[in-house]
Amino acid sequence: NSTYTLVKRISLITLFLSVAVTFSAMGQHRVLGEVKKKLNSLSLTADTYKGALTTLKPALSHDETKEVAETWYLQGKLQYGYYDRCMDAKSVGKKVDVKAMGHALIDGYAGFCKALSLDTIVEVDKKGNAKIDKKTGAPKFKTKYSGEITSKIASHHSDYNTAGGDLYNNKDWDGAFDAWEIFCTINDNITHAMADTVIGQVRFYQALAMWQKGENKSAVDYFAKARAKGYCKKECYDYALVCLSAINDERGIISLAREAYSRFGASEPQFVRVLINDNINNKEFDKAGKLLDEVIAENDHDAEIFNLKGLVVEQKDGMEKALPFYQKCIELDPENSQGHFNVGRYYYNEATMVPEKFPRLSGRKLAEKANPLYRNALPHFEKAYEQDKSNEDVKNALRNIYYKLGEGKKLQQIEE
Repeated sequence: NSTYTLVKRISLITLFLSVAVTFSAMGQHRVLGEVKKKLNSLSLTADTYKGALTTLKPALSHDETKEVAETWYLQGKLQYGYYDRCMDAKSVGKKVDVKAMGHALIDGYAGFCKALSLDTIVEVDKKGNAKIDKKTGAPKFKTKYSGEITSKIASHHSDYNTAGGDLYNNKDWDGAFDAWEIFCTINDNITHAMADTVIGQVRFYQALAMWQKGENKSAVDYFAKARAKGYCKKECYDYALVCLSAINDERGIISLAREAYSRFGASEPQFVRVLINDNINNKEFDKAGKLLDEVIAENDHDAEIFNLKGLVVEQKDGMEKALPFYQKCIELDPENSQGHFNVGRYYYNEATMVPEKFPRLSGRKLAEKANPLYRNALPHFEKAYEQDKSNEDVKNALRNIYYKLGEGKKLQQIEE
């Protein structure tokens, strides 16, 4: 009797659980029916759509309904419906939550995509067996929602671009990026309505969103995608250069500079400057000199370019021939630290060579030859030090000059 009672209890528990699961599943399907009834209402408002989305939410994760195409079809339809009602309100001047609207579009698209992946109904014959396609040998199937879903997505194509802009202006970088990604995806797979340059511009916007977020590597990738689609404005190169610099990608910077040079030529010195520095580092002075001449012919007011020209000339022909370029640099930009350092370096080196040039002189006679050169170097080194106090070469030169000229107080100051 005790064994019979135990078995009976277990059977009753099993039956109870089975009934509970059945009622739970029925409850979720009842939810779908309730949502469909709300969708058929003639007076749907944005709040009604929000309420229906709340009603539907449990069905999105329940085992009996989460893999059903209709569940996600309804989710997408409700999200798009909410967006459309908000747009109606916005069109007549009412205040709306553009951030919520943007995310409704994003979530609605995700729901529709899920529904599309599940919307496959296998055709069966009178006996309930799957019909077979004679050509492919695979079961025949049809769809229930796919046509309507594809049409709805296509009709909201441009809305994703607008939503991306609204989300970006609200500093929702991830949301803006996602909305623009969907915009490009719809164009590639459904509408094919936009020119490549439009898609390129949207890729540029995505890159800006990643840059704002601090994702510099991703930003670099999307600036490249923008240029690949024909959006090749200078700003696309400028921002990419900023991001590459932030992640210290030297090879990437040089590659970008080459691309920019092939498009803009010498009219954008900042990119040519990168190539020139690379040539100098690789001791390709002829290449560097040629680029410098192109830039100077295009723009003879760039102080840094004249400084670089001086460095190249110095490597090939010596400092004396480089001096006019260094002097031109500080003439154009009196605050240029490197230009002053190089002019000061010329006079300082000349001063240190005096003993070698005049081996018979010593003491006061030697100082009379060297000190004027040190005095010529001094203001340039002081200016360079003022601009960059971390330059040890400048500090060492100043120590030596102050000592040679008997400037005890200044020597003490720089030591301190």
